[in-house]
Amino acid sequence: MDERQAVTIIGAGPAGMAAAIHLQRAGLSPLLLERNVPGGLLRHGYWIENYPGFPGGIRGDRLASLFHDQLLSVGGEVTTASVEGVDRLADHTFTVTTSQEKVASDAVIVATGTRPRTIDIPGLRELEGISAFYDLFELSRAAGGHDRILVYGGGDAAFDQAIRLNDEGHEVTIQCRSVPRCLPLLRERANERGIRLVEGLSIVRVRKGKVGTLLETEGGGSMVVDKVLLACGREPRVEILSPEILPQKYTSPPPSPVPGLFLAGDVVGGTERQVSIAIGSGMRSAMMAERYLDGR
Repeated sequence: MDERQAVTIIGAGPAGMAAAIHLQRAGLSPLLLERNVPGGLLRHGYWIENYPGFPGGIRGDRLASLFHDQLLSVGGEVTTASVEGVDRLADHTFTVTTSQEKVASDAVIVATGTRPRTIDIPGLRELEGISAFYDLFELSRAAGGHDRILVYGGGDAAFDQAIRLNDEGHEVTIQCRSVPRCLPLLRERANERGIRLVEGLSIVRVRKGKVGTLLETEGGGSMVVDKVLLACGREPRVEILSPEILPQKYTSPPPSPVPGLFLAGDVVGGTERQVSIAIGSGMRSAMMAERYLDGR
């Protein structure tokens, strides 16, 4: 186990980077761990229009890069590591276990975000990662230049990702199990682009067809597409926390399950997943961690 850390932050999305910037400026030099590239789910956002300071909007990946640049400008850095578990010790400190080492830390900020909510459709699991995807970037890497793509979901993320895929040259259909729950302006933009919308129709089976992927729908209908993007909601990514820290399965975990451990960003955001909320949550967690350490 290496030198003890004052604060370890898990996740370098907007919340994690905001927390790291505050703590770095406070002289605490936090250890910021991220398993992928900095930015988190923000990098999936096609066009962000409700984050102040950018009239006309900004691409999500560009905004994530600016956050990372600001972190670097104050002397912070991101350490690439996959966290496997967080345990609380008898002395009320923590052990963060990564794939490479164990890290001792006086306080921990968990900003791990969310993961896609999986759905149970016969035949779907066999095609995951081949023609059915929960992650936009994984789909984009597998897609051709002009694929027929079905986006299955009716929220803001589903419509935003459908618009992005359309603008990248794909033939996109959005299918909702009920009625769309997205912002009206996103629906208008999808309609302006000629994106087909199918409402109130569930997929009941997925299987590989002779050409493409065959989607069977309730009522005996079917359609053939090249790829499916499943955007049916998200849930907190808290599986790394030991049962002592978070003994129950929470839909929206508490912001501080035990003293010294703080949850920030989408992991506690419920359905209110916005960049500005994540930033504020990260800053608040950093300030709470700072006060906690001052009182030890």
